[in-house]
Amino acid sequence: MQLNDMETKKILDQGMLTRSLIETETAMRKCQIYNEMAKDTAVKGFFKEQAKGLEDVVGYFKKGMVEIQ
Repeated sequence: MQLNDMETKKILDQGMLTRSLIETETAMRKCQIYNEMAKDTAVKGFFKEQAKGLEDVVGYFKKGMVEIQ
């Protein structure tokens, strides 16, 4: 089976988005865990803000996946 250029691009884009999504979700979860472990209020706040920012990025990637499909 041979794919045309558009199908190939779609598959590659899905792969890149999937990888980015997994990496971002992993980083977000790490920030959530660090937030839970931190004792200092400033450190807790920092990781909470980072996790929230990454949550927005995850939403952006998921939106991109929907647009590709």
